[in-house]
Amino acid sequence: MIKKIITLLIAGGIFSALVFSCASAKKNTDFSSRSYFGSEAEYLDFMKERVRFPGINLNFVTVEKGDNFWKIARQYGVNIDTLIGINLFWNDLKAREGCMVIVPSEQGVVEFVNDTSEISSLKEIYGAADDEIVVQRRPLGDFFSDMFSEKKYPIAVFIKEARPVARNMSADLAGRFRLREMFRSPLGGRFSSFFGNRKHPVYRSTRFHNGIDIAAPYGTYIGASRNGRVVSTGWMGAYGKAVIIEHDNGYRTLYGHMSVIYAKPGQQVKAGKLIGKVGSTGLSTGPHLHFTLWHNGRLLNPMDVLW
Repeated sequence: MIKKIITLLIAGGIFSALVFSCASAKKNTDFSSRSYFGSEAEYLDFMKERVRFPGINLNFVTVEKGDNFWKIARQYGVNIDTLIGINLFWNDLKAREGCMVIVPSEQGVVEFVNDTSEISSLKEIYGAADDEIVVQRRPLGDFFSDMFSEKKYPIAVFIKEARPVARNMSADLAGRFRLREMFRSPLGGRFSSFFGNRKHPVYRSTRFHNGIDIAAPYGTYIGASRNGRVVSTGWMGAYGKAVIIEHDNGYRTLYGHMSVIYAKPGQQVKAGKLIGKVGSTGLSTGPHLHFTLWHNGRLLNPMDVLW
């Protein structure tokens, strides 16, 4: 048994030494669940060596060149909220090559308690039912190894289908999360082109792209991204058939390349309200939605609100 304990400790040390941080260089402020651990490496070591959730597998994925967190989430059948809810040391959503990402086999978040009597409070916070709470099962070897350690480890709790809460995020990430809550994706589809400089698909030269493209089948329904008032519809040059909606607090969105427009100027629309269908009108090489976002006249990266 002593040999097993030593092996676990050595393995944990090797793992900590080799892991690359996904967190940015900003100082990690101690808060909530993250405050149980001194560093991201210590947290990853704990999750890899000590945490076993009955019925839920934890995958430890190394970010490769060209990866992003959305791509990794899709590959394992979960959403980006789940990755945020279990990778507690992220300060932003930039996937750094070589860093380690925890990906559970089910959607949800992880929390930590000092004693199982505290689990009832987690149920209240997340509105979770008993069967959505999965408590860490500790291997027998951990009880013996803890006898030789001064550090007392918390109990990990996985909450199925829960969404992350701001108190478990860095201030920067929490701010982005709150912004995201204001908008919704206009349609389901694949992000085919992003905000910023890109090689133009028609002109074949590098040009600035003032929004994102979401590829979807011809005729897919397009909904308003947020409550607002339709200010313009019709043919808009390179955007083809398009709609512009004005929202509260200085936000404005554009939806381009539609095949059919249903929205009318002056119409008040709710988030998700059908405003048109996907097409390929204007300067376009295939069916998709072009989506642009402004705040007080300044262009924003739509991925800040649609991730």
